[in-house]
Amino acid sequence: MIREFLAQQVGFPLQDRIMQTNISGTLKFLRESQYWDRSRLEEYRLTKLKELIESAFDHIPYYSRLFRSIGLNPGDIKTLDDIKRIPVLTKKIMREEGDNLLVPCSDMKYVKTGKTGGTTGVPVKVYKDVRSRSFTWASYYRWYEWMGLEVGDRTCTLWGARSVLSMSRAKKLRDTFRNFLQNKKDINSFNMNDIDLERIYKKIKRFKPKILKGYTSALLLLADYIEKNSLSNINPMAISTTSEMLLPHDRVFLEKVFNAPVFDQYGCGEVSAISYECSKHCGLHINQEHVLCEILDENDRVVYNKPGRVIVTDLDNYIMPVIRFDTGDTASIFTRECTCGVTFPLMSSISGRSADTIILKNGSKVHGVFFTDILFELGIMTDKFSRFQVHQITPGKINFILENNQAIDNKIIIALKNALSRFFDDVNIMVIDHIPNGENGKFRYILNESTSGLKR
Repeated sequence: MIREFLAQQVGFPLQDRIMQTNISGTLKFLRESQYWDRSRLEEYRLTKLKELIESAFDHIPYYSRLFRSIGLNPGDIKTLDDIKRIPVLTKKIMREEGDNLLVPCSDMKYVKTGKTGGTTGVPVKVYKDVRSRSFTWASYYRWYEWMGLEVGDRTCTLWGARSVLSMSRAKKLRDTFRNFLQNKKDINSFNMNDIDLERIYKKIKRFKPKILKGYTSALLLLADYIEKNSLSNINPMAISTTSEMLLPHDRVFLEKVFNAPVFDQYGCGEVSAISYECSKHCGLHINQEHVLCEILDENDRVVYNKPGRVIVTDLDNYIMPVIRFDTGDTASIFTRECTCGVTFPLMSSISGRSADTIILKNGSKVHGVFFTDILFELGIMTDKFSRFQVHQITPGKINFILENNQAIDNKIIIALKNALSRFFDDVNIMVIDHIPNGENGKFRYILNESTSGLKR
């Protein structure tokens, strides 16, 4: 209880003070707004959309140019449906426009710089202001309450390392201190072979988390290790999966091994905090105060109760507005309502994101975020090549394919190969003009054709 009290009264308020966010205040607001009737919520969302469009038109070079080209004035946005007049923003446009999507000459002191994840290919820088981060984190902690937890409850996360290649001692100490104050423990899921799994299991067992969360593949590896070795359960109150598609049989397996309910969530690096699963487990509630979410069919028409492309708008990020962004994922929005009392519409889990894993030379399994983290740390961004593909036939060996129609500086190739060689016995880097899509028309960044893998 002391750690929980310390996290609630010191750790999280201190984060707000240092980062200039307002997570605590926003959380209080969200506890109320989740029960608003539909008309009040829609009025609130429309006000936010109008303000966002006006700001984007006035301050963002890309949107100023775009809106003028289609004859759209901010005053033309009179209903939420009017957002359909704005063309969809794609990853390709984000790569090409770069800083044209940012407010020029901004004070970046409290702006957080991130990147898109491994399921989107070559990392693209994303900038988020304090308002967007406040709504993202506040909605996340509201989700804790949906799971029967509280802010500050002991949390263990199986996540990618904050730095794959290296991290300074000072940064490690800061992370350790922050995690202590916030009652959290982070475990590097990029290092989960059979030897490390024993150490990881014991560490989690000692920590006694109320919530165990992380990449779906990492949680499955841990659950598989526990079951095969007939180990006693870690006994969390909840399991939270993210970043990879949660298949029905994976949910059943995780709930059986950990004897705890699984709660899925959905977000993306460009927007974050799109939807969360509540205790009724009949879908994921769309985070209505923070995002507008549309599902489009092959003719770009909005559809319900059937799968389509997920298009989202961040209503809170003014430093780098993300309006009608095509996530590259597939899901459905349902017209049915949930009985939990939250008035937000429900969406399905993602059905079009399945990030395969790649096996390192030490036996650990990693997914696409591992590679985008390395590219990001090396400074190899979208100005060097358009996309990549990792192809594995034999565990511990990879073909790393770069798509570019011009020659790439050999120094970049050497730096990339040296970094990857720390984790693989054999790295073959190829540069080709075009990497073809799969038979279903979708591009896959990870292709694992080895016979090894998680078996249950």
